[in-house]
Amino acid sequence: VYSDWYEPYVQYVYDNGLMTGISGTTKFSPEGKVIKAQVAQVLFNLEGKPSVTDKSACTELKDVFSDWYTDAVCWAYNTGVVTGDLNTKQFKPNANVTREQFAIMLYRYAQYKGYDTTDYSDLAGLKNAENVSNWAADGVKWAVGAELISGIERNGVKDLAPQGTATRAQMAAILMRFCEAYGITK
Repeated sequence: VYSDWYEPYVQYVYDNGLMTGISGTTKFSPEGKVIKAQVAQVLFNLEGKPSVTDKSACTELKDVFSDWYTDAVCWAYNTGVVTGDLNTKQFKPNANVTREQFAIMLYRYAQYKGYDTTDYSDLAGLKNAENVSNWAADGVKWAVGAELISGIERNGVKDLAPQGTATRAQMAAILMRFCEAYGITK
């Protein structure tokens, strides 16, 4: 991680045990794409890595096997923080996560914790706000209203980019803002 906009965010998530470097390397990979298993793991870390004894609900997901993310996915699935594809019964742990998907997962986590999630934004002034999927609208409006997500600055315009793939640096920034907004300390 070099001196860039994301440096304080990456330092925060690293210092608080929420995110680490890419396995087998000494790199954080700030521009790396976020995958679904990583989001489950980060929220599991935020929750303090609770013991996962009930893995029965997770067995519904045909593509979740014994791997580094299994406990995290089972916990997140059992709590409703993440979902699988109802048609194929798959979680797709290696699928890239869009910005709106990350917003809805974090929104569900906030609801699971009982945090106030009523601070909505109408998304006015954000480019591509009209492209937010209906199923993600509440999560995105909350994330913008809570000032967790502000859009990507492009040519003087804030682009919400809801279907853009979330990067690890973006996830780190949103997580730090989330922890600060809700007074979460590790």
